[in-house]
Amino acid sequence: MPIVERELYGFSLPSPTPKVGSSLESFELRTPTDKCRYKNFVYTLSFPLPNVYRVLLTGPDRLRPPHDNVILPYKPHSFKLTALEEYKATFDFPSQNGPDELDGSNRKRVLEISWKEHITLVSYEYIGNEKRRLLGDLNNRSYALTEKGVMRHWCIEADNLHLGLGEKAAPLDLSNRSFTMHGSDSANYDAYNTDPLYKHTPYLISTPKAKEGHEEVQSTYAIYHPTNSSGVWDIHSLHDDPWGQFKTYTQDYGGLEEYVLVGKGVKEVVRTFAELVGRPRLVGRDWLGYLASGMGLGESDHPIAQDLLSTWPDLCKKHDIPCSAMHLSSGYTADEKTGNRYVFTMNKKRYPDFKGMVAHFHKNGIKVVPNIKPYALQTHPHYKRLESGDALFRDPAIDEPVVTRIWSSGVGDNEKGSWVDMISEEGRKWWAEGVRSLIEAGCDGMWDDNNEYYLHDDDFLSSTQFPHEIASPIQGKGSVGLLGRMINTELMNYVAHTELEKANPERRTYVLTRSGNVGTFKYANSTWSGDNWTSWHCLRGSQAIQINAGMSLMQSYGSDIGGFAGPLPTPEMFVRWVQLGVTHSRFCIHSYKPNKDDPSGAAATNTPWMYPEMLPIVRDAIKWRYEYLPFFNHLMWLSHEEAIPTTAWLGYGDFASDPNLYTQEILEGFDAWLGVGNILVVPALFEGQLTREVYFPKSSKDDDYVYFDLHAPHRRYRAGTKAIIATPLEHFGLFAREGSVIPVGKDYATVTETKGPGRTTIDGVDVELESDGGVVGLDDWRGIKIFPSTDPKKEYEGQWIEDDGISAKPKKTIIKVNYKGDKNSVDVKVKFEKNEFKTLWGNKVHVILPAGDERKVQGAKEVEKNGKKMWEIEF
Repeated sequence: MPIVERELYGFSLPSPTPKVGSSLESFELRTPTDKCRYKNFVYTLSFPLPNVYRVLLTGPDRLRPPHDNVILPYKPHSFKLTALEEYKATFDFPSQNGPDELDGSNRKRVLEISWKEHITLVSYEYIGNEKRRLLGDLNNRSYALTEKGVMRHWCIEADNLHLGLGEKAAPLDLSNRSFTMHGSDSANYDAYNTDPLYKHTPYLISTPKAKEGHEEVQSTYAIYHPTNSSGVWDIHSLHDDPWGQFKTYTQDYGGLEEYVLVGKGVKEVVRTFAELVGRPRLVGRDWLGYLASGMGLGESDHPIAQDLLSTWPDLCKKHDIPCSAMHLSSGYTADEKTGNRYVFTMNKKRYPDFKGMVAHFHKNGIKVVPNIKPYALQTHPHYKRLESGDALFRDPAIDEPVVTRIWSSGVGDNEKGSWVDMISEEGRKWWAEGVRSLIEAGCDGMWDDNNEYYLHDDDFLSSTQFPHEIASPIQGKGSVGLLGRMINTELMNYVAHTELEKANPERRTYVLTRSGNVGTFKYANSTWSGDNWTSWHCLRGSQAIQINAGMSLMQSYGSDIGGFAGPLPTPEMFVRWVQLGVTHSRFCIHSYKPNKDDPSGAAATNTPWMYPEMLPIVRDAIKWRYEYLPFFNHLMWLSHEEAIPTTAWLGYGDFASDPNLYTQEILEGFDAWLGVGNILVVPALFEGQLTREVYFPKSSKDDDYVYFDLHAPHRRYRAGTKAIIATPLEHFGLFAREGSVIPVGKDYATVTETKGPGRTTIDGVDVELESDGGVVGLDDWRGIKIFPSTDPKKEYEGQWIEDDGISAKPKKTIIKVNYKGDKNSVDVKVKFEKNEFKTLWGNKVHVILPAGDERKVQGAKEVEKNGKKMWEIEF
């Protein structure tokens, strides 16, 4: 059914009229109380940050959307009214007398607003003396009302690149497509075509494409709507004469709250977004290694699941695979008779000593995170409690709890049950008790799963007993449509985080969530792309999803390696998926597969050793991940402090000015940064792909840097050029950029302390060290990979961050490195910029030059480790 679109017009200035030259904190327009179809609507313009303007449009039946998705305290900046005509006003952006750290352009910008008939808001910036439009409303159709919500129309910059929107299907550029703004249980999705997926993120970035010979490019902007209500973003796929083509956001419920963020480039806009909604939470170091899953193992009755899962550490040791965590799927909650999942219950037949099993994992250095789901079947032993406590959604048509079909046991199985309303006090209390019971059993974090809250009727009613302040609170019951289903997803994660924090306040919490709105990630610090399908097609699509999620502040993110659903991956496909996965911020092998060794069709799971002939290659990739774990830890600090994605689009930051990065070939390709400007990741994602072409990005700050092939000694490639490289099955393409500083450690699991949170788990179990017969070592060795030129005029500087990887308020150590080289030697200076956390490797590092580089490091001691020459420096 087409959307009803009603024109919204008739706004005028209230009295008294502001004076030209005056400073304002907001500019307001109103509809009159008579002679207007829609009375008492208020339009307010303000600046929460110097590079962000906010529009609020509300009316009697269009309240400001209820949410807590913006954390920035609302203290608007004053801005100057520079011109005022009968139906038009012009304003200067505030604080434009110097470069702003969130903007970086030092450009003069103005807003022009007219309202003779329809409101039209246009933003301009001056590049030199030239005035250019940055973003403009569609004339005579900017704001309209739908049945219960608002529709927005803007002019389209047809040549811009559009990014963000959280978790959206490939390819990377979102232009010329339409997207639904809510989450769905999109199991077995197509990574190029399915929409929506699991997240709700109404945040669209628009950036101009760099062009050859144009150094001064127009700024980037993003549009963000913090509502939790469902909606649709259409980006240049609609055409409606006489308006031509445009972009449109349709919000199903409530008034409009809109933020427009402006910056020099995508990097600055993403950082600004983090200032508005909160920076990504810092992920613990143990969650950066190989994360295993026991879905197939945890379902077993013969042998019992506990015995089967308990063999996992020995299997890892047998196959020489380091492992940092086990995801415990919901089979532990399956009813012994029916097999139905009853969250926060325990199948004692399968798990006679759950706490003992967790301790066994802990002794072997493996954290445990159990799966929990926010619904209860009608047969759940706690269902009556939830019903009587008003902790279930209500259907106003019959004034009874909402009962729907919910996934219960096997593939395609569902039973009648109810979603638990986390806005209700009783719902949160019940959830908190359940989470606490698992913490007391020794679990290290919570895996909040199946939490899209896909209630099928927006007229269903929810509690409004929020545990904290929200914008535009509602009295009594509120409709699911206005509140948004995913406010419950957020509160589910809020309770899990809060209980983990209460139980162990000295430790960083770990909450993994499948779904989420923007506010969810104040509490959850990790997520993934959900139940993907096993195919080369979906493997390729996962890279674009990864990159857009990162620019939407989901920066501990990955996909299920090997595919969750569908057939078993072929040996080659599995290897290529692992090789891509180890470069992502979250690396987890997780699946629900047919067991190739069991003719009964019993469930199995992808494992590193599932193909013995491929095990050496898979092992090498996983060990590479552990070797580079200090670098990943540093990148997660950059994510937490500066909102820089770990896996980034090639045009991020200083590389935005390279016009080659905006070609269809690159935008629909799969290459990405691991740490912007450090390591270029060049995966092979097609069957039988043993060679491929790669382009080496050029930054705005250099024209003559080179890239070092990490797999081929002496191979160098100049920035701004292309080359054909080898991608044998044994490895993917990795290229370190000249001037990089890459900290590395041991190629297996380590702990950062001999005692304390870095060594001891929450149940008091110490990780068994290799010196005592275990497989976990001490993090007592640090290497630094550097990539110097032979030009003595080139000097490089880099740094990295170390911490214990677990503390809630970690002490931080920053190591700074300066280096340069000539044809005969390399000069390296290392020092502590800050030295709060006492690392086990003390003040001794080992400098590693590129393979085949025979130069000496001045003043350093030549040593050999694992057959590799390196240079020892004490500082």
